[in-house]
Parts: sequence; C-alpha cells; structure tokens
Amino acid sequence: MFRKILYATALEAYFREVFGCITSLKAAGVEEIVVVHVIPADEHFPVKGRHARQMLDSLAADLTGRIEEAVRIAAAQGLRANVRIETGLPWRRILRVAEEEAVSLIVSGRERKSGLDEILFGSTTDRLVRYGRLPVYIPKCPEVYGGGASPAEAFCRHPFRRVLFPADWSDCSREALEALCRLPAAAIGEIVVAHVMDEKAMSLLPEEKFRELERIDRRKLEETEGRLKSAGFAARTRLAVGNPRAALLDIAREEDVSLVFLGTHGKGRVEGILWGSVARNVAEYSDRPVLLVRGGSCAAPPRGPLEPRCRSAGAQETPKNCE
Repeated sequence: MFRKILYATALEAYFREVFGCITSLKAAGVEEIVVVHVIPADEHFPVKGRHARQMLDSLAADLTGRIEEAVRIAAAQGLRANVRIETGLPWRRILRVAEEEAVSLIVSGRERKSGLDEILFGSTTDRLVRYGRLPVYIPKCPEVYGGGASPAEAFCRHPFRRVLFPADWSDCSREALEALCRLPAAAIGEIVVAHVMDEKAMSLLPEEKFRELERIDRRKLEETEGRLKSAGFAARTRLAVGNPRAALLDIAREEDVSLVFLGTHGKGRVEGILWGSVARNVAEYSDRPVLLVRGGSCAAPPRGPLEPRCRSAGAQETPKNCE
C-alpha cells in the first residue's frame, strides 16, 4: 500500500532517529523514501540577483550533504532513498513534491511543543493534513513528551505490534477500514477497534434509547471485527462511553498500542471525527504515532491547495492572509 513515501524534515535534533524509525515501515511494503527539506521563501517574491542565488545554492548544497546520511541509513535497511531540497512555502512545496514523485504516504511531525503546548496547530504538518489528499503518518519524538528516547525506540522496533482503529461508522471511517485492510496482515500483530459513545449526548437520552444505541454500536463493532478477521488480521473490540477526544487517548494508553490509525473527515451519529475535532486532538496529544487516512470521503475540500489563497501582490502591495 505504501510502496513509495515522502519524509518531510526540518532537520531538527532527532532527524536521524526519526528517519531510522521510518525505515521500520518497510514491514508495510515501503520500498522507497523521498526525503524533502524546504528552505522557507516567499513564493510571491522569488529570489533575484546572482549573489542571492549563489547563497541559496550554497545553502541547498550544504543541506543536501547533511541529509545524505538518510540515504545511507535507508540503504542499510534495503530501501531506496533520494533527497530533494526545495524553496518556497514548506507545506505547499511538500504537497507539490508528493504529487510529482507519486508517493502514497507523507511522514511529517514536530519534535517540540510550542509555547502554547501545541504541536500541530498552525504547523506544516497541520496544513499537510488540512489541504492534502494523501495519508499522513505523524511519528512521535522523545522531546515532545519527555522521558528519553526509549518509548520512541519501542514504537520503531514494532510499529504495527498493536494498532488502534477508532471507528465512527461514517463513509470516511469505512474507507479508513478498507485502507487498513490493504496493509500486509503478517505485519500487524493485533488491531483494537474502538468506538466511543459521547457521554454528553448519551446523558440526554432515555435509558431505553441509550441501550438501543449501545446494541447498534456493539453490532457494528462486531461487523468491523469480522471484516478485519476475514482479511487475515487478529482483531478485538472496545466500546466506551465518554468524551471521544479523551477516551481514545486513554484507550491507546491502556491497550499500549504502537499506532493509531484513523480517518480525518468522518462524521458520526453524534460527534464527527473531523480535523479540528477528535482526529486533531488524537494527533496533537497522543504519545503514540498516528496515521491519518485521506482521500475519497476523507479528502480535504476541493480548494486547490497548491495555489495561493490571495491575489498576486502589486508593486505597492504586500500579500496578506496567504498560507
């Protein structure tokens, strides 16, 4: 399913460790990795002048040398890798390279929390999820949550040891399920299918209605479990009542999962797994790697993400509100 993937890196402190971790995705069929670093530049005002261009070329050559280590790490694991140094708005250039290289997965994450203790909000990863149409794998690095490198190393050694699949019965959730079924069954130890009934909404219902919905959810969980088992996976289910945002994080820790695999634009009976809602919260605060499924019903709105959101600036005009 993920034969060729793109790793977007800002060359932060844990670049080598994260890349080494990414090579473990070979178990899911990965054969080639495109390593991309984007030198931030204003796309509305291209670099001009021979001296400025020489400085930019020199910086790109230096960065290429630093990233070449990734090629050696990949080769040691029997994987192909190539490096691309780009200039422009990072998220837009990454999406363009992903399209040019015809990759099937983007790997992107950040190592440190911001001053607001948020990792994704407003980041390149956030925009790749919002505006892209490819699955996005978000690794978790030691410095994000503290405690040294050992937790991250454990996820790297066995990235598919136990996978949590949150289901909300939407079209997007069903597409995410089919995407999960396309992974090699031999690479995944176990899948835990979880559904959380929103406690706030359930508390407003008569007991009889709540029990009816509970029976429906259990039946759908059993159907999902059956679909996974028919595809060769070991699977079991969890049904919980609570705040979906918090409950899924609790289940991930209780089950000691090595990956959370979910769609990003589904909308269930009560609470949607929407970017900016449940999926965003899981991606933001989970201490486990997260793989967000895109495309089809899970695709971003058709807004032409690779084009600027604002008009080209005139000679006396500064572009505003351009993402």
